[in-house]
Amino acid sequence: MKMNIYRKRQLGALAVLCLLILSVVFMVRCSTGSKKPDESKVAEESSQKEDGQLVPNVDIPELNDMIEKEKNTDHNFVEYSDLNFVNVEFEPEDISLIDKKYLDDVVIIGDSISKGYSVYGRMEENNVLAVGSIGVRNILDTQFDYQGYSLDLTDILGRKKPKYIFISLGMNDINLRTEEEFTGDFKNLIAEIQKVTPGSVVIITAITPVSRQTTFTTNEKIDTYNETLRKMVFEYNSDKIYYVNAAKYLKGEDNYLISDFSSGDGIHLAAQAYDYLLTYMLSMLEWI
Repeated sequence: MKMNIYRKRQLGALAVLCLLILSVVFMVRCSTGSKKPDESKVAEESSQKEDGQLVPNVDIPELNDMIEKEKNTDHNFVEYSDLNFVNVEFEPEDISLIDKKYLDDVVIIGDSISKGYSVYGRMEENNVLAVGSIGVRNILDTQFDYQGYSLDLTDILGRKKPKYIFISLGMNDINLRTEEEFTGDFKNLIAEIQKVTPGSVVIITAITPVSRQTTFTTNEKIDTYNETLRKMVFEYNSDKIYYVNAAKYLKGEDNYLISDFSSGDGIHLAAQAYDYLLTYMLSMLEWI
C-alpha cells in the first residue's frame, strides 16, 4: 500500500513538471511569432540598400563619363550558388571563398568600365589603372594618376610587378579598329607589359555586354571581338597569358546585359555586376 502511494506521488509530480514545460514552450513560441518582421518591408529595405548604404541611382549619358563620387563598401562577392546561369565552367567544390590575398596580388587595367572596380569599392584604387575613353590602341600613350604622380602604364607596372594583371579593354576600340588591328594592339600591349614585369601573369578579359537600349554597338559585334581575343590567347600557348570570359555571366537568355547589372546607360555596369565578374575572375586564379 505504501508503495502505491509513493508511485502516485511520483506520477503526480511528473505530470506537474510536464505542464510547466509545455507552458514555457508555448510562451516562447508566442514571443517569437510576435517579433516576425514584415517581409514586404524587409524586401523593400533590402532593395534600397547595398552593404548598409543607399545605392545611388546612376545614370551615365556618355561612354567616357564615370561616377565621380566613390562608394566605399566591403567586398561582397557572390557565392557560387548565386551564379545561377547556364554553362558555368567550374564546379561548386572547386570554389573556395575568395581570399583577400588575391586582391593584393591583382592589378586591373582598363577604361571607364574597369574604373568601376575601384569606384564601387571592390578593389583598392592603386590596383585599378583605368581612364575613361581609352582603348588598347592608345593605353600605352596614356598617363595614369598613381600615388600622387602622373605616370605611364609601363612605369607603374614596372614598379608594382603584380603577380596577376587583368586587361579589361576593348569597348572603345571595336568601332574604330578591325579585328586584325585589334589583336595587333593587344599583342603590342602584352609585349610591353612583359618587358617591364616578365614574371606577371597576363589575363585578357572579355569585353562586357551592352543592354538593348544602347546603339553604341551590338553584342553580336562584341561576341565576335571576344572570340578573336580567345583565339589570340590560344595561339600564344603560354602559361603567362590567359583569357577569361566572365562577362558572359552578365547576359540574359536574349544575349543582352541583364538590366540589374546596368548602371543606367546600357554600357557601364552597376555595383553588383563587379561582384559577379570578380567572383569568376579570381576563382580562375585557383588553377593558374
